[in-house]
Amino acid sequence: MNDRSVSDFLASVASTAPTPGGGSVCALAGALSVALSRMVAGLAVGKKGYEQVEVDLRQLEKKALELQSRLEGLIEEDSQAYEAVLAAMRMPRATATEKADRVDAMQGAYKRAAEVPLETIERCVEALEIAEEAALIGNRGASTDAGVAILLAKAAVGGASLNVRVNLASIRDESFRSEADAKLGNLIRRAEEIGQRAMALVESRL
Repeated sequence: MNDRSVSDFLASVASTAPTPGGGSVCALAGALSVALSRMVAGLAVGKKGYEQVEVDLRQLEKKALELQSRLEGLIEEDSQAYEAVLAAMRMPRATATEKADRVDAMQGAYKRAAEVPLETIERCVEALEIAEEAALIGNRGASTDAGVAILLAKAAVGGASLNVRVNLASIRDESFRSEADAKLGNLIRRAEEIGQRAMALVESRL
């Protein structure tokens, strides 16, 4: 994504190739959410009426920039994770050894394919926190942009959770599944809590 235009990326998503798919799109949505929050905060920097939160705004920009960079990285990592699943599926299985090797490779690939969207969700919860702070101390004239940032991050959480669940269903390691499922539930609850609170703030300013 880093060296592709928006049009090229959209064309890749629309193609019949297996990647980039929904997971990469979720990571991009999270990155766009953070970018909007940065704009909302940036529009208040150096402006009259925001002097008391100037330091907070600059700290927010620093955190947001790092978060956006990580989400950009997850766009490609999600595609790579799914491609690894496909590669494992294509492994030979003519002998017992080959079958065992294929199963091991597939299980490892499924774990990675669950871990990546789970991190996307975790980072998008952070994106929601950033959006809430931007809505609170950023430029009030850009409240609707903060609202879009919130909605994008929430959509990314919901979408990425589907990918986590579908990959967990193929994993035989019960301990891994249980731990990941518990983390997923906690993150979804946290996202809903922050999202509702942040949107209430935005709605109050319309």
